[in-house]
Amino acid sequence: MALTLADQYYLKALDDYDYDLEVVVENLGYALGYDSEHAGANHLMGKLYMEKFRKFDLAEEYFIASLASEPSNVDACESYSRLLIRTGKFPEALKLIRYASGLSGAVISKFLQLEALVHELQKDFGKAKELLQAAVLESYDSHYIYFLNQEIDRVEKKMCLSGEVNYDFTG
Repeated sequence: MALTLADQYYLKALDDYDYDLEVVVENLGYALGYDSEHAGANHLMGKLYMEKFRKFDLAEEYFIASLASEPSNVDACESYSRLLIRTGKFPEALKLIRYASGLSGAVISKFLQLEALVHELQKDFGKAKELLQAAVLESYDSHYIYFLNQEIDRVEKKMCLSGEVNYDFTG
């Protein structure tokens, strides 16, 4: 299977992401010029607009284009979920997170963590903690488990500050 020109430019953009944004933008422009429906290029352009330019409306357009051409793109689902959470579109985020969790190749612990974040932002700390604990059980990466345990600690502190009862007497 040969790589298309769009694939080649996308890979160049992916390789330079975080290091040389001018080259990334140029290569993504070429990739999308050759194939405007290229899922990877649309996803990376969406990340660029979300993370670097903070133009959330444009980022959303690119994420939607990515998922329109490849609905099973787990990475695009994760990035788009993060955008929806960041912009306060919690019902849409939860719907996408639950959809993505069922996709082949999805890292369940990451999507449980995202769902927990939605509940935390909605001040449902008990549900957030429950989801984070489930994420720990689903995780197979020591560093990510450490991160999740830090998230649980943060949520527990918020539970105490908000007056929610914390029945965890283990430490």
